[in-house]
Amino acid sequence: MEFHKDVLQDIKKAQRYEWLEANSLGAYSSSTICGMNTKREHGLLVTPHPTLNRKVVTLAKFEETIFVENKLYEISTNSYKDSIYPHGYQYLEKFCLDPFPCFFYQIEDRRIRKVTLLLENQNILLVRYELLNQGRPVTLVIKPFIAVRFNDVLNTEIQGLNTDTYLGESFVRWAPRGKMPELYIYFDKGEFIPATLWYHGFVYPKDYKNYQPGPEDLFNPGFFQVDIKPYETFDLFISVNALDKYKLDFEEQYFLESRRRRYHYFDFIPQHNQLKKMTKNFQRTIQIKEDKLNFPISLFNNKSQTFFFMQELSAFIQLSENYQLIKNTIKDLLKTLDAGILPSNYPYVDERPVYNQVDLSLWLIQIVYEYYLKTNELKFVEDVFDRIRSIVDLFQKGTHFNTYADKDGLIFSGERKINVSWIPLKSKEGNVYRYGKLLEVNALWYNALNIMILFANQLGKKRLSFKYKQWIKKVNASFSKKFILPEENGFYDFINSNEENQDFRINQIIPLILPFSPIEPTMAHKALKRIEEELLTPYGLRSRSIYDANDGAANGKNGGSYFNGAIWPWTVSWYIKALLKWPSDKKIDKIWNNYFEPLLSLATNGLIGFIPEAIKIENGLERLGKEDFLPSIASVILAEYQILNGSIPPEEETEITEKATS
Repeated sequence: MEFHKDVLQDIKKAQRYEWLEANSLGAYSSSTICGMNTKREHGLLVTPHPTLNRKVVTLAKFEETIFVENKLYEISTNSYKDSIYPHGYQYLEKFCLDPFPCFFYQIEDRRIRKVTLLLENQNILLVRYELLNQGRPVTLVIKPFIAVRFNDVLNTEIQGLNTDTYLGESFVRWAPRGKMPELYIYFDKGEFIPATLWYHGFVYPKDYKNYQPGPEDLFNPGFFQVDIKPYETFDLFISVNALDKYKLDFEEQYFLESRRRRYHYFDFIPQHNQLKKMTKNFQRTIQIKEDKLNFPISLFNNKSQTFFFMQELSAFIQLSENYQLIKNTIKDLLKTLDAGILPSNYPYVDERPVYNQVDLSLWLIQIVYEYYLKTNELKFVEDVFDRIRSIVDLFQKGTHFNTYADKDGLIFSGERKINVSWIPLKSKEGNVYRYGKLLEVNALWYNALNIMILFANQLGKKRLSFKYKQWIKKVNASFSKKFILPEENGFYDFINSNEENQDFRINQIIPLILPFSPIEPTMAHKALKRIEEELLTPYGLRSRSIYDANDGAANGKNGGSYFNGAIWPWTVSWYIKALLKWPSDKKIDKIWNNYFEPLLSLATNGLIGFIPEAIKIENGLERLGKEDFLPSIASVILAEYQILNGSIPPEEETEITEKATS
């Protein structure tokens, strides 16, 4: 992907486009195509904290100056409190990702290229400057701006920072803050001249979306100075650890990293060119720790949500054959169960798990089933059977958060003051909006019981299978009687003693995508048609019907708009799955290639190669939530896989259900 000076030299346009380099260790490098940091999360080298589940901006950026004879040209660009300075973007001729971020500058008759490269398996950033043509040499001066702060805060106090510079042989080291990463920069020629300077008043224009905007102070400990002759290069190796300077070879690392970028981690390779690029981005973010998978939800944001973690895991099961990693990850999730309920955050070492979402355990049973379908590995089912059995048994008897099977067999959960829903809305009075018999929970409950019957039969547990069959008869009858709307074109959203709520939300599609659905084909097609009319957009599914009035229900995320009509790109694989499961006369390949083309084009704007968490399109396209939302990428990759590989036809699936419940 390339940008030229018609965009690069228009600062309003250029700052809209961001690039992001990430590796499998959780580090990243990111800025805009004009080099101006517009978010506090931006930085040339951002690495995971060694003990905390947070990211640290070590090196914020380089401030670069070119001397051609006695003339000075500042090629950097910053956003300050009252102005943009310097105007280095005016010298940019081209920016490309091929496959690494490359900047091409034209200064008088001098052409200079800068390449930024983050290694896949080491938290090392390489930066190369190269004079591309014959003629006069240039002098390059580079000032490192050091932050050494978490990527969600700003440096507003400069007292107490260690500003000492340790100058070694061809490297410089700084340790500004205790218990934070150090910073090493190795250089292959020229010199480093120490100084102690502060630059004040940096601002980040895009902060207003997620933070209270404010100015930042950055520390400049000196500058590198080097003369570059035609076709010569100047290389910098940036790391948070000491390196062996005799093994620092830019050409070798460039070659090895280029080869890694061509390698496909997944067994499935998408046909769509834009999806190929996104697949590589997603692959590079998958972290493997202790032989388990770690799916970040966002590289910029450190929070993890189990619901989205499992959506990514579901995609990984279909796209990869690294089965041992999948099994270890499922077993790790099962260890976090508390009375049959999974934590809503996937807990890391420094986090306490939070338990407040009851459907997650039922999704996990579905994950085990997907793995079994992919591998037919009954031994693994046997290994985890007792743990998943405890989930359904505890849901039946009753567990945390007022969760229990009612007399009709349906699951009741939550109350006015206890939210257990993945759609965490509250009324104007502050009461929980959705509680009682929730649509998604009971669809998953019916699905889980069918899966347990199937597993029990496969494992020869006849008595247990018979018990679950008695439960599911009641659940099946009650779901059809209580959740299906009179017009049979949708479902009640939730049911409690006060109301039978008819809000038409995204969860309407869940009964249509599960392998075991308590609905008939005629009803399924009617519901899918209504979903297409009221929820479907070229960017994914709306969180709520376009025809529903906003009743004031809200939460802390975008004033409730995220759950009251915003579009969720990560739902596209759900829609494709429903379309495959309940086929119509629509040509599914044309739907993907034509109808959802705007969804894929999101990856060519904003954060290049990534899709946001949510969007609004009422008054122009507005991105909501995390711009580097990796479950969105996982969803479109999985959608492509589903289209090319198909799904279980309804008649076969019905046969499976009948065998399980008869």
